[in-house]
Amino acid sequence: MSRLKKYFGVMLFGGAVLTTGLIAAPASNKWLSTVSVTPSGAHVLGNPTAPNKVVEYLSYTCGHCADFEAKEAPAFKTQFVATGKASLEIRNLVLNPVDLTAAMLARCGGKTKFFGNQQHLLATQATWAGKTKNISAATQAKLKAQDYTGFMVGTFDEIGLGPIMQQRGISPVQAKACLADKAAFDIIVDMTDAGAALGVRGTPSFLVNGVLQDHIHNFAELKAVMK
Repeated sequence: MSRLKKYFGVMLFGGAVLTTGLIAAPASNKWLSTVSVTPSGAHVLGNPTAPNKVVEYLSYTCGHCADFEAKEAPAFKTQFVATGKASLEIRNLVLNPVDLTAAMLARCGGKTKFFGNQQHLLATQATWAGKTKNISAATQAKLKAQDYTGFMVGTFDEIGLGPIMQQRGISPVQAKACLADKAAFDIIVDMTDAGAALGVRGTPSFLVNGVLQDHIHNFAELKAVMK
């Protein structure tokens, strides 16, 4: 049985030179363009040796995640990530098949495009995530048959993700190749499994310096648990 069946079943949705000669760390204004990838495939923004390690578990179809990205993340990135005081690692907690489709697209174009892709997908969430009624019976049948690539490609076309990704410089042909990336698929599913095993039950959820927080809804609450 596919690992995804335990999440989705057959249902679709519920609605960056020191004078000493040493190599310097990037200046603070470079941390926001410093992206690394962990062994498990998660993307990390900022100083990899920052004293605060913040992990965000998110879903691209989660309204609270879109709100946090728009209203709370900018202050966190300005005050902590840009200054090298914190890094931000993004891990997937996939909630439904459309979320899986968006998670695959966020990885399209490599690590340098990831955070921009993510921000754009969340900023346009209201444009595409509310169009699940446009997903055809033929595309839904692919999901039921566990043809996940077929489902994601169909969904990409039918809910209007093509124009969204073209705004990021990613053509429909490139996007559909990303949706067929088995390695990326496995990373996302494994990350979801690991998050669930850790006890993550909703999105967004935060792991701060190794401790899972269950009460963070805004920047002030996040700031309060950091060093």
